[in-house]
Amino acid sequence: MKGRLLRWVHSIHAHMLAMALGVIITLTAFSLSILFLIHPSEKTPVSVYEVARLMRGQPILRDAPVLRIRDSADAPRAMSHASERLLAGMLADRLGLPRSDVRLYLNRGDQQRYDQFTREIALYGRDGQVDPFIVGTFTAAAKQPSGQWRMVTRSARAPGTIWNLTGQDTLLFGLLFIIPLSMWFSARLTRPIRSFAASVEQLDAGAEARPVPVKGPTEIRMAAVSLNAMQARIAQFVQERTSVVGAIAHDLRTPLSRLHFHLAAAPDPIRSAAQEEIRQMEQLISTTLDFVDNESRPRVMEPLDLGLLVEGLVDDFADMGRDVAIADAAPITIHGDMILLRRLFTNLIDNAVKYGDAARVAVRTEGAMAVVDVADNGPGMAADQLARAFEPFFRGEPSRNRRTGGVGLGLSIVQSAAHAHGGHVTLAARAEGGLCACIFLPLPA
Repeated sequence: MKGRLLRWVHSIHAHMLAMALGVIITLTAFSLSILFLIHPSEKTPVSVYEVARLMRGQPILRDAPVLRIRDSADAPRAMSHASERLLAGMLADRLGLPRSDVRLYLNRGDQQRYDQFTREIALYGRDGQVDPFIVGTFTAAAKQPSGQWRMVTRSARAPGTIWNLTGQDTLLFGLLFIIPLSMWFSARLTRPIRSFAASVEQLDAGAEARPVPVKGPTEIRMAAVSLNAMQARIAQFVQERTSVVGAIAHDLRTPLSRLHFHLAAAPDPIRSAAQEEIRQMEQLISTTLDFVDNESRPRVMEPLDLGLLVEGLVDDFADMGRDVAIADAAPITIHGDMILLRRLFTNLIDNAVKYGDAARVAVRTEGAMAVVDVADNGPGMAADQLARAFEPFFRGEPSRNRRTGGVGLGLSIVQSAAHAHGGHVTLAARAEGGLCACIFLPLPA
């Protein structure tokens, strides 16, 4: 029961629930902080009659509102709203002053609130008893006999206060809190998923198998454990397969040596035919052992000059009288296994010479990859054959027959070697005839 609860606590479902609760708690805390920390104190409504008493310097019998009374020599601006003019007229009547000597200004947000008083004042104002309350922010000004203006001001929720800004831009303030929280949560949730995907991609690329880190939500942990177990079983299967194939190929050399001995006294026609068959079998065994060695031998990665490596192989083939030339060999340094890369390029150049009579090689860079092109002038391959060219023991018939061709492992070794270096290989038909094999190997960061 405890283990099941722990697995649920670390699951993606629990993480999503935690995020939802976190969002709710954050928004609630934000709202409460606005309500209790920066909420302006409520102001007691003040009637027009009470404003008139304040203008005369008389006290009012009400909870003391936060009011500011001052005198100013500057004349206030004209009123722009009908409700302001109505209230100012009522205040002027209370003070016994001309309406031109009284001003009253409302907050822009409160002006609409007083529109409903327009009809009430028009109806009830005829008996002279109407005395509406002024709620919120207002400024009243009356001209004194001295020529100065007495100002009675109360500031409540002005348009530029924090309260109004947060009320108008609730979405913006919410996003300022939620987006960083969501980014942190998503990064924490996707980090183990990215690590898991990178490990799977590395396994698919044929690189050295590494266990997937068992961390993150429960579902990712379970998948990582299963993948590690599957990876171990695959590695064991590959090792057993290569060991069996290698042992069989190695053991076949002994009876072939005996056949050579027994054929020494045979007639020439029989001996020649049998020795040709033995030669082909030895070639098959040698290629199979190379394939096994390519799969099981530890990689020794070291810096090497790819251009010099390929140029040396081209010179070796030219010394044997083969039509092989290098068009360009730029000095490019990569990290690779010397033995594996020599086998890779030897197989490609040998195929180009066998099936295309000539090989033209070029070494270049393309973005973050080093590229080696090996082109021939042969008959090429059909589209369906190109799709299967890298399958083990696949041979393109009839153009690549048993007498001139191999056993179908050369391109498999090439592809495996390219994958072991984090690269890949492609085959494409040339417009002028023949094939072009392109090997892409990553450059050092």
